[in-house]
Amino acid sequence: MNIWETVTWNVARAGGFTAYVLLTLAVAVGLALSTQLQSPSRWPRLLNSELHNFLTLLSAIFIVVHVLAVWVDPFTRFGWSEVFIPLVSHYRSEWMALGIVALYLGIAIGISTWLRPLIGYTWWRRLHVLTLGIYALVTVHGIGTGSDTQTWWGLGIYLVSVVLVGSLLFRRLLAPASKRKHTSSHLPSRRADGALPGSARALDGARVIAANVKDKNRAEGARMK
Repeated sequence: MNIWETVTWNVARAGGFTAYVLLTLAVAVGLALSTQLQSPSRWPRLLNSELHNFLTLLSAIFIVVHVLAVWVDPFTRFGWSEVFIPLVSHYRSEWMALGIVALYLGIAIGISTWLRPLIGYTWWRRLHVLTLGIYALVTVHGIGTGSDTQTWWGLGIYLVSVVLVGSLLFRRLLAPASKRKHTSSHLPSRRADGALPGSARALDGARVIAANVKDKNRAEGARMK
């Protein structure tokens, strides 16, 4: 390899791994938010939607860097069709196709976010679930095509990523049932007429106060006469 080939190849590798790590963090934060997982109360609130969106944006930027570096790399010699059309690549076409499909799904989710006021929250949420599919496709794509998969640090990144996202996804799948039980056990019981137990007492108290104010106004008016 000459200097230019070395630069483009290393940028492609570094951009791919950086995008993958950022995608892992974005998915992890999203799952943590969906299960209302937060830092301890004495710490600042670190997990929020702004962090999730920021990590997603950074991941998208490094995905562009990765794709462009692979495209212009003279050593791999990928044409535009091999980079953007699945199953056309001369190099591990099946694994490359998974990455291309993940790219298009990511673009679709990004467009749905911009169109969220038009399509509504329900459809946006359904499309947003595809993020987990994107993560799975990218993981398999990286393991199948990456030249660093055989290294200890490359395998370590994939292993830590899968364990982190897998554990949070498992927590997310179990969270709805437990939350419903927890919420229902803490809801105040309702009376037969549909009112909350303390609502009648509060209403009676308000009526007493109003009557006292009214009597006081009448007494003051009589004295003035």
